Amino acid sequence: MPLDFTPTSVVKAAKRTFTVPITSAATFDANIAALTAADNPLGATAYQTAGASVDGVTVANEYYKATIAYLSPLGEVIGTVVIDAPTRSAYDAVVAHVLADDALTAKFAADAVADRDNTKDSWNVRLKIHDPTGEIYFLSFTRKDLKISSYESDAILAKVEEWADTTPTIN
Repeated sequence: MPLDFTPTSVVKAAKRTFTVPITSAATFDANIAALTAADNPLGATAYQTAGASVDGVTVANEYYKATIAYLSPLGEVIGTVVIDAPTRSAYDAVVAHVLADDALTAKFAADAVADRDNTKDSWNVRLKIHDPTGEIYFLSFTRKDLKISSYESDAILAKVEEWADTTPTIN
């Protein structure tokens, strides 16, 4: 007779879609900085694992995407370059480099113009958070939403909701 699995926990996820997408990189970065600060608003605490101290909030992963369109004199898109970058600083540097590269622009057409539409950019940061209760969960930020995942306690969701409700840039 096979043995059955016995559930040991219930892991939950939730999502908040912003009424208005975040359009400013500085605003997006400020939300991340507030959460990763030593005095973070969620009360996350450092912890020990494998003999090493780990901050209460760490960046689990991040990536950034930008699209640069190349336009004809009539405003028609004649080509695009999509930039994927692993960090905000790499993203900023590569975007600036591509926009300043006149030789690249000329490859599309002699009279082409590089056009940057920031509304098409995509920013994604996933934070790993250690709650004072010992539970570890994740917050994933994009320009359009905030997701919480891998939590069990409804008190954690309530804490994140309370913080989000008092943060004007994500309402």
